[in-house]
Amino acid sequence: EEFNPSYESTRNCLPLFSKLLLDAELDRRMAIGGDLHEAALQDILTKPELQIKEWDGTSTLYDLRAVVEGALVYLLQPGNTNEAALQAQFPRFEAALDELSGGNMLNERPFFVSMAHALLRFKSKLPHSTRDLVTGCMIKWLKKEEIATPKTAICSPLHECFMHLLNEWSSLGNLVLPRDLFLSLGEEAVAASSRGAIGQKCQRFAKLWASDDDCFSAVKEQYTRMLSGTPDARALQWKETIGIADESPPASPPGDEKQDDP
Repeated sequence: EEFNPSYESTRNCLPLFSKLLLDAELDRRMAIGGDLHEAALQDILTKPELQIKEWDGTSTLYDLRAVVEGALVYLLQPGNTNEAALQAQFPRFEAALDELSGGNMLNERPFFVSMAHALLRFKSKLPHSTRDLVTGCMIKWLKKEEIATPKTAICSPLHECFMHLLNEWSSLGNLVLPRDLFLSLGEEAVAASSRGAIGQKCQRFAKLWASDDDCFSAVKEQYTRMLSGTPDARALQWKETIGIADESPPASPPGDEKQDDP
C-alpha cells in the first residue's frame, strides 16, 4: 500500500498535537493568576514534561508543521495567554517545530509574517520576556549550520523577517526595543547567519552587502532601515564591527565560493 504522509500525520501524530495543546492549557492554568496555581505550588499537580523525543521522525509531515505553526501564532496573540504561562508554553511549540522542520525553519515565510502580525498587535505593551523568547528562538534557527550554506541562511526569509520584526518593534519606541539592543540583535543575526562570531567582521555578509545579488536585497533593505534610524556615529561603529564600513567587496573566505555558488 502506498505511503500517505497526510494519513500518517492524522493517524499517528494528531494525538501528539492534542497533547501539546492540553499541556499548553495546563501551563496557563498553573501559572500565576491561573485557577491551578495554588495546587501547583503545593505539588498537587505536576507540570507536564517538555515533549522532544515524541516528535522524532515527523520532519516529512508538512501539513502537521503548518498546524503547529498556526496554533503558535494564535497563542501569541494578545489575550490568548499571559506572560508567565508563555515561558513554559513557547518552548513546547519550539521543540515541536524543531523536529517537524528537521531543524530547517529558514523558508517558513508565511509563519514568520503571521507571527509578526500577532506580536505587533501588542504595540508598546509587548512583554520583554515574550520579545526575548521570540528573538532567541529565531537566532537559534539562523545558527543551524548543518541545514544550509551561509549564503542561504543570510539571504533567507527567516533572516529578512527577523530584521523586519525588529524594525517594527523599534518604530514603537525604546520601551519595546531600545536602540542598543536592536543593534546588538542585528549583530547577532549577522554572526548567526554568516556562521561567524559576534564582534568579529563577517566576510560573507560583507561580500553580499557590497554586491548586487538579488537574493540579498530584501535582507539588506531591513538592515539599511535599521541603520538609517541610528545616529551616524553609532551606525558607523556598527558597520565597522561587521566589516561593511567601506562597502568594498572583501576577499571570499577560503572555500566559500564553491560552498555558496548556486
